[in-house]
Amino acid sequence: MLKPLEYLYFAIAATEVYAEATNNVTLRFFSKPLLMVVLIWFYLSQANDSKSQFHRLMIWAFAFSWVGDVALMFVGEKGTSLMGIPQHPDFFLVGLVGFLITHILYTIVFAKVDLPSVKPILKSKPWLLLPLLAYMAILISQLVPAIYGVELTKPFLAPVLVYSTAIATMVVFALNRYGRVDDSSFALVFAGAILFMISDSIIAINKFIVPFDFARIAIMVLYISGQYLISKGCLKQQQVAG
Repeated sequence: MLKPLEYLYFAIAATEVYAEATNNVTLRFFSKPLLMVVLIWFYLSQANDSKSQFHRLMIWAFAFSWVGDVALMFVGEKGTSLMGIPQHPDFFLVGLVGFLITHILYTIVFAKVDLPSVKPILKSKPWLLLPLLAYMAILISQLVPAIYGVELTKPFLAPVLVYSTAIATMVVFALNRYGRVDDSSFALVFAGAILFMISDSIIAINKFIVPFDFARIAIMVLYISGQYLISKGCLKQQQVAG
């Protein structure tokens, strides 16, 4: 059964998706920053030992996601503003750094398994990485010429490549939890990591390759779901271990 804070999270999530769908800037200004605030609140309320390193890393990951969420709200042309606050194209890099740190923290958390003595699945079945490698190869092969081919976006190339490596690594570590944590914890975290990766991929495609209708809706639905599943999976791991 869902907890009250989970209902609150989904209510804010629905509000945010509605704001994206209707391009309601005022509503989005309040709903988007609240997402990670409520998720942190929920996570702390359910953590068996909120002061443990595991949980503190998760809270920091959510906090840097909040930085990414807010920074991306203010990506815009120089001289424009959002609710009286100046916008700038470089806020995209600020958001990228926020989410980059999030993925690094998630990678560290995913490495903390309950059964470290169990052989990681990728050591015995490295071919499981092939779909991820193919996905990233196709995405990057499209992003590199698109970014490098436009003078204004050239500075974004290196950060985007670093970020792509970080999120792929995060997914690898999520997969490598298989058999070393509770099955439901693995499934939740792995599904969340995949959704997060796809959400970020859509951001890159929409920004650098070809803008498309409903991109912002898809991005937020996948992102909101991914973050929630990761939080639930990590809580499940610690509840089982505790």
